[in-house]
Amino acid sequence: MPNQSKNIEDLPEIFKKHLSSESKCADIVKWVGDLPPFPHIASQALNLVEQPDTTANKLSALLGKDTALAARVLKIANSAMYARQREITTINQAIMLIGFQTLKGIIIAATLKQFSRSPSKIEQLIWENSTSTAIAGRLLCKQLKCNVADEIFILSLLHDLGKLVLVKQAADQYKTVIEMVEGGKDFVSAEEEVLGFNHAVIGAMVLKKWSFPAETWETVLFHHNLAELNEDSPILEKTRILNAADLVAHSAGYGHPEGFPDCKEQTLLALKELGLNSDDLENLIAEVQEKFETEGSSFANA
Repeated sequence: MPNQSKNIEDLPEIFKKHLSSESKCADIVKWVGDLPPFPHIASQALNLVEQPDTTANKLSALLGKDTALAARVLKIANSAMYARQREITTINQAIMLIGFQTLKGIIIAATLKQFSRSPSKIEQLIWENSTSTAIAGRLLCKQLKCNVADEIFILSLLHDLGKLVLVKQAADQYKTVIEMVEGGKDFVSAEEEVLGFNHAVIGAMVLKKWSFPAETWETVLFHHNLAELNEDSPILEKTRILNAADLVAHSAGYGHPEGFPDCKEQTLLALKELGLNSDDLENLIAEVQEKFETEGSSFANA
C-alpha cells in the first residue's frame, strides 16, 4: 500500500482542523510516516475477501504465505468468541466455519496484534476496550435490527488504533495522559490537554495511510465528535453505533484504568440518539459483561 507523505503541506484539511498547531502537525506527520505499511499479505487478503469469486482455498493459500499471520489468525479463530465445538486447525477450516466477513475482522485483529508483540498494561486495556466495544456493537445492531453488524465489528477493532500508535510514538506524553485518566479525566479530554489532539485523528490518519476505505477512517475520525457530521451523512448511523458501543463498553467497566470517570449518563444520551432507553443500557451492560467474561477475554488476549 502506498505510504502517506511526510510533508505537512500534503496533510488533508480534514485532519489539520483537528490539530492545534503546525508543530503538532509536523510531529504527527512524522509519526504516521514512520509507521510500517499494512502487511502485504494481510492487505491482499482483505481485498480478496471482497471479491465475488473468492474461495476458501484462495484465501487459505494466500494467508499460508505469511506463517506468523496465519498462526495468529488461527489463535484468534480458536478464541472463545469464535471457537465452535471443535478446534480449528487450518485456515481453510476457519474460513468454512466462520465465514468471510468474520475472517476479515480476524485478519485485522491479527495484524494489529503483530504491531504489539509484547503488550504493555495500557495496550492490554486498549484491546480489552476494542473487544468489549465489538461485543456491544453486535448487541446494538441486533437490538436496532440494522444490517451493519460486520462493519461495526471491524470498526470496533480499529477505533482505538490511535491509542496504540500514541503508546509507541509518544510514550512519555501518553504516560501523562494515563495519569490524568487515573485522576478522573476521560481519554479524549486528557489527550487534547497534553497533546493538542486526540487518538481518533491519529487512528484515522493511519487507516488512510493503510488505504482503508474513506468511510472506515472517517467513522473512526468522528466517533468522539458526532456534532461535526451532518444529519444526511452516510456514516452517521455507523458512527453513532460505534460511539454508543464504545461508551457501553466503558460503562461495563472495560478498557480503562482505575479512576476513569463514570460515563453512564453520556452513554444513556448516546443510546437515546439510537432510540433506546435506560433499561436497554442496563441490559446491554449485563450482556457485555457476560459475553466478555465467557468469550471476549480470550479474544483480547489471543
